[in-house]
Parts: sequence; C-alpha cells; structure tokens
Amino acid sequence: MSDAEPDSQTVDQFVVYGAYGEIMHQFQILELPLWGFLARNLKSGITFDQGTAKVERWDATTFGKLWRGLRTQDHWPAGLVAELDQAVKARNYLAHHFLREYFLVVSSDEHREDALTQLARIGKRLDAVLTRLGEHGGALGLPDDDELDEQTRQKIEALRPTSWLTAFSD
Repeated sequence: MSDAEPDSQTVDQFVVYGAYGEIMHQFQILELPLWGFLARNLKSGITFDQGTAKVERWDATTFGKLWRGLRTQDHWPAGLVAELDQAVKARNYLAHHFLREYFLVVSSDEHREDALTQLARIGKRLDAVLTRLGEHGGALGLPDDDELDEQTRQKIEALRPTSWLTAFSD
C-alpha cells in the first residue's frame, strides 16, 4: 500500500459511501421499534427459545415485508403509515438503485452534491420517523431504552453476542 495521497475522486466516493452506509444503518435501526410493535403480539408465557425463534424470523424478513405485516394494525396515528410507506420506498431505492445510478453518471462535483443532498434528505426524514415511532410506542406502553431499569439492562447486556455474528465463514 502506497503512502500517496488519494485523489479527490477517491475521497468523494469515500464520502458518498460513508453517508450511504450511515443511512442504511439508520434503516436497520428503524426495524428495531417495528420489532417492538410485533413483540406486543407475543403471548404471555413465551419461552426464551420461542422468543428468540420469533426474532430470528423477523430478522430474516425484508424491511418491506416486515412493514406490510404491521401496516394494517389499527393503532397507527394519522400520517405515520404513509411516512413508513415512503421509508420502505426510500430504502428500496437506496438498496437497489442509488449506488448504481451514482456511479454510472459522469463524475462531477454537482453529482456528488446531489447524491449527498439526497442522502441527507432521506436521513432527516428517517430521524423524524424514528422520533414518531418512539413517541407512538411510548403512548402504547412500549418501553424506551431510557426507561429500562438497571436489572433489565444487565439482562439485555448478558444476551449480547461475544463474537462477531456472520452468516459467512471461510
């Protein structure tokens, strides 16, 4: 590996990839409160293994399919279904088209700025959706991280994996 400075196009690509990665991470975070709404329907007395199996199924479900399974529930406040429908569209655009479009178009400062502006807009909308989901979950009695007692936090911490989780191995 050379100590040479990267050219400006390489730096631009790195910046766009970094912003893209941050937004895709936010979409993964968006799934967590949706899992909380799914968890409301778990029967009392469910075992740890049964609960884990449910979460594994949720984790194997696409964001769009997960949302389609929730969107017809009758507890959603006005406008939130439409916002989440738009989030699914934005996520699918990013996952299936954004990078291809960005790297096919002739490289320019203007196109880089357009890409970053698109990502910033999506990120701002995601922040708003996450806030609304948190408020709605709280209104339905779903606990927020801030509301968990120390014993519950310790139990959750004990469930964290101690090694990297990956579906691929050598």
